[in-house]
Amino acid sequence: MLLTSLPLFAQWKIAQSSADGLITTRIVEVPSVSKTSTGRAGIEIHLREGYPKVFAANTVFKNFRNVTLEDLDGDGADEIIFGVADKFFVYRRDTVWWSRELSGLARFPAAVGDLESDGIKDIVVLTGFNDDDGRVYAFNSRGIDKPGWPKSFAGHWMISSPALMDVDQDGRQEIVCSDLESGLGSVYLLRSDGSMYSDQWPVTLPNVPAVTPSIGDIDHDGSLDIVVNSTREIYAFDLQGNIKPGWPFGNGLTKFSFQSPILADLEGDGSLDIITEGHGDLSLYITLDAQGNHREGWPKPVPQGQWTFHTPTVIEYRGEPLILTGRPISDGTAKPMLFAWRPDGSLLDGFPIVKSGGLEGMITVADIDKDDEPEIIFPSNMIDSTGHGFIHAYELDGSGEVPGFPIRPYGWTYLNGATLGDVDGNGLLDMVILTYTQSEGSIHDSALLYVYEIDAPADSEHILWSTYKGSNKRDGLFENQIMTSSPTLTASTINVFPNPASNYIFIDSKDSNVSRIDIFNSMGIKINNVKITHHQEKINLDKLSDGIYVFKIYTRENYLFIKKVFIIR
Repeated sequence: MLLTSLPLFAQWKIAQSSADGLITTRIVEVPSVSKTSTGRAGIEIHLREGYPKVFAANTVFKNFRNVTLEDLDGDGADEIIFGVADKFFVYRRDTVWWSRELSGLARFPAAVGDLESDGIKDIVVLTGFNDDDGRVYAFNSRGIDKPGWPKSFAGHWMISSPALMDVDQDGRQEIVCSDLESGLGSVYLLRSDGSMYSDQWPVTLPNVPAVTPSIGDIDHDGSLDIVVNSTREIYAFDLQGNIKPGWPFGNGLTKFSFQSPILADLEGDGSLDIITEGHGDLSLYITLDAQGNHREGWPKPVPQGQWTFHTPTVIEYRGEPLILTGRPISDGTAKPMLFAWRPDGSLLDGFPIVKSGGLEGMITVADIDKDDEPEIIFPSNMIDSTGHGFIHAYELDGSGEVPGFPIRPYGWTYLNGATLGDVDGNGLLDMVILTYTQSEGSIHDSALLYVYEIDAPADSEHILWSTYKGSNKRDGLFENQIMTSSPTLTASTINVFPNPASNYIFIDSKDSNVSRIDIFNSMGIKINNVKITHHQEKINLDKLSDGIYVFKIYTRENYLFIKKVFIIR
């Protein structure tokens, strides 16, 4: 375990949220504990000139899950896309490109995709949380309402972020979202023109759909499914709105709010597992199989039964998926607060991280110090006596905090974090952070937008998880987790067969232009690298012994696909 702490101040504050999203703060005393030194030189971090930008924030409801970064105009630089209160902004480098007035509050980050496959990126954002009618907005990249939009469903609050995916492979992306009305809520599947996907939608739940939905073929039957947490259960629906066999999941004690599920094939068997967290009378870290059963080794209790509103991060690390979870700390003491789980439920060496200040915002992952190993970047639920918050970065190998961190922006980073991309197109990493002030009883609060420049590559090889739910489509599908401005690779794009294999295996890449394959053994050690020159390639396995291997498949467009292969003779 890692033990660090923060400098001593006279009075610091801890934030916490209720299940309905109201944030409260209280004073805590922070002990003085010396910080472990790694002996490494610090990396260079520069606040970009012209930042921070300051905006008027809603005094009650603050932003969750930070901002969206996407190259909307094709110039190689990411635009900064976000809402504050009832205003929506798109920044190009350092100035406002366009902005919009909204009905309702844009609290969660927008999703971005090409809804009609016309080569023009579109922005979808949900609003609600005040007396104005909630909306589903769909803009083109220049901020113009798309035909048929916005949509209002009796003025209901539209909650969390939308998720985008072409669910029926007709070349147009559908939109999955949910609402809240009088303690109940519905899940919507909308076509790109705003019409309902079919008369089976929306599906009304017996309690509130609490999170951004996720989309994937969980049972490997060739048809996509929709997974959404309600406040009391986790549901899985097929595209006809039917509840899948074995669902919903619920134990009567665990509740859900803001812990959106992530879908990942943890075993390499083609089925997707559901990874999420829960609070209530039984706070848990949860992984479920496609039929809604606990996977072996799970669930894991959240220490001290703390309520956590954290959404998991899932990355590929040393040849297998790795699950990163967090939890709050309600006082100023150092406690376990960030966990790195292998698929079998064991902890990665060096974890949990033990420190003052809990974590319920995003965990993003990138190689920020150019050591060819990823670092985990995360916020805190704590500010110091001067009102400055924290963005931390820790080595994933368990050796401690990266020199030069934490970054200290003004305001709370609680429930947000650092979104990773390249806002000026120079090929180097930028961290974009949205903070806010939280002054109970005040009629004025502010949101502050920070851009920090880091001398590290901003590409899909170095950025493993860049944003809320891993991609700007917010679909929660682990196979899609690549750089913010890149397109999507789906599991159906590449076929690896036969599996199990014996003496050879075929890689059928169709139109995805696979360039190379890295092969890892069960210990996470890379044992081979294969260059690919044809759409269908035969790989000889004679030199590999029986066992389990991970194929990390790259395309020339920097897509990444991970497949677990079994060799049996």
